[in-house]
Formats: sequence, structure tokens, C-alpha cells
Amino acid sequence: MTDKQILVAIDGSDQSNDAFQEAIRIAKLENASLVFFTVIQEIMPNNDELYLSLNVRPEMDDVYRALAEKRLESMTATLDSDIAFKNETVHGDPKRSIIEFAKENNIDLIVIGATGRGTIERTLIGSTTAYVVNHAPCNVMVVK
Repeated sequence: MTDKQILVAIDGSDQSNDAFQEAIRIAKLENASLVFFTVIQEIMPNNDELYLSLNVRPEMDDVYRALAEKRLESMTATLDSDIAFKNETVHGDPKRSIIEFAKENNIDLIVIGATGRGTIERTLIGSTTAYVVNHAPCNVMVVK
């Protein structure tokens, strides 16, 4: 196993899929392991985001986690067997969760799409990405 770790933020958007592909390319070049990182959050009908870390509903937790795991399974099914990876799924605010995980796990590089798929992220283009770039403990590659 390698010492270098690349965190890839996965939210199901086209740009996170592009970030996924770019991270695989870098991992091959750098002999690094990958962490595919998904944050589960609950979107309320009025477009306010109520993060599950504040209000976890167990029945929805299982649904969101299953959806995230299914998406990651289909994405990682095509990976070369020589690339080490793990899937991490957490609840909370994506921007803060990415930073916290990167700090706690000595991540060397974060690969993230320029914009995400959430309603607020589409309104405030790249707000999660901008936060991650400005607060990350390591280098960040933004994929368009």
C-alpha cells in the first residue's frame, strides 16, 4: 500500500464523475490510494438544506446510504485491480465534512468538481468547491 492518499468528492454530478476519472489518472501516476468520499445530506422542499448530522432520520439514512453505495459500486467496478481504494460515506455539510476528513486522515490531494449537484451549489456556483480550496490542509485539484 502507498502512503499517498487522494480524496475524491463524489456527489453524482457530471463534474464529480470527471473528478473521479482525473483522480484515477493521478493515482496511477503517483501510485496513490483513492478515497471516494460521499456526504449524505437531506434537501428540504423549501430549498433550505437540513443536514442529516443535525436531524438524522434512520429510515432515510438507510435509503441515502444505499443510493450512495450503489453509485460508488458502479463507478468503482471498472477500476484496475492495482489501484487501492476505499469508499467513505458520512452525514453532514459537504464542505466541512471534506475538510474535516482530509485533516483527520492526512489526505495529500483533494480532487473535486467545480460545481456540485445541490440546489444551493447551483445557485452559488461552486460554493462547496470554493470553501474546500480555501480551507483544505492539502492541495486541491478542481476539475471542470
